[in-house]
Amino acid sequence: MNRTTVFIDAWLVLRDRVSRGWLLIDGPTIVGCGTGVPPEAATTVPLDGDYLMPGLIDIHCHGAAGAVVYDGEAALRTVAAAHLAHGTTSLIASIPTVDRSVMITATRLIARLLREVPDPPLNLAGVHWEGPFLSKDRPGAQTVQAIIDPSAELVESLLSTAGRIPAMMTIAPELVGATDLIRTYADRLRFAIGHTDADHRRTVAAIDAGARHVTHLFNAMPGLGHRDPGPVAAALTDGRVGYELIADGQHVADPVLALAAGVDHARRAVLITDASAAAGLADGRYRIADRELDVRHGAVRRVGSDRLAGSAVFLIDCVRHLVDSVKIPIADAVAMATVNPATRIGLERRGELRPGRRADLLVVDDALQVRSIFTAGVRHQQSSEMILSGPSGHQPEESS
Repeated sequence: MNRTTVFIDAWLVLRDRVSRGWLLIDGPTIVGCGTGVPPEAATTVPLDGDYLMPGLIDIHCHGAAGAVVYDGEAALRTVAAAHLAHGTTSLIASIPTVDRSVMITATRLIARLLREVPDPPLNLAGVHWEGPFLSKDRPGAQTVQAIIDPSAELVESLLSTAGRIPAMMTIAPELVGATDLIRTYADRLRFAIGHTDADHRRTVAAIDAGARHVTHLFNAMPGLGHRDPGPVAAALTDGRVGYELIADGQHVADPVLALAAGVDHARRAVLITDASAAAGLADGRYRIADRELDVRHGAVRRVGSDRLAGSAVFLIDCVRHLVDSVKIPIADAVAMATVNPATRIGLERRGELRPGRRADLLVVDDALQVRSIFTAGVRHQQSSEMILSGPSGHQPEESS
């Protein structure tokens, strides 16, 4: 049976350039791309000059549509579906610092959906534990009462529960025992430096021990000082690590995004959403799982706090912000949301328009609005057809 499809008359968003041409897939796999006369295929899809790019990969996402990934299967499926409808074809479910039993239960669910059920969320790809070994001085929106000292026993429990799925853990390297923990488990677990008060020396020591990533650079860590460089300078100057950027127009100022994205030709920067349950919801106050959120003008905060509590965006929004507001070339902005995160989390067959890669594809117009979404060569509902008001029409609470 011929399962080939050729996309023609497309602007192909490649790792280092945008090129007019065609892309050929055979079932779930990309088998060719180029310029000139396209090959014959069972199905031809004319794109009329739209962009064709790899499906987006979000390696730091907590929620969407009034749901969070650690609140049971229905909630996790809601989150995954909301992000898929906006072009995120690979999603790492991020469990925040909460009670250890909740973290283990949520990990067990993610692992079961990835390994055992016949109909898993199509874009679910792994797990990220944002804690619980974090600095109580840099908690961000994490639950301070759930922050604990580094524990090999808990790491073993989480890893044994997760099995062999892609996994990452955010850790503050200045905590007693943190660097030893990184050194011990770096061959089994990807460590990210974050929610930290570490200085430059301790950050580099953690990288030497095996940490290879930095969680939401600039946020929940000391700033960049010309005499006290801290973790920001370590991330930007050490080619061994990748670093996350939240390009939602709230977390990091545009000139700083431009500075960080420009390092090493944007090969280490990773766009993330850090999306909360508020992604896709209107302004208002919401009680969701263990949190009460206040959403105002695109900024999300926990009620009673002035700290940002994740974002209210999808990854395509971050790509669009980089291109439109920060003036990053589209090839670099897309790489930061595709091949770069794929490399960091170990999804080697995703994130590029290259033969042998999985046919996770996104078609967008010249305004970077989503037109079509494909996972493993199968087309899905367009984002414009999905109205996000949360589970069962999740609405804001009345303010008193």
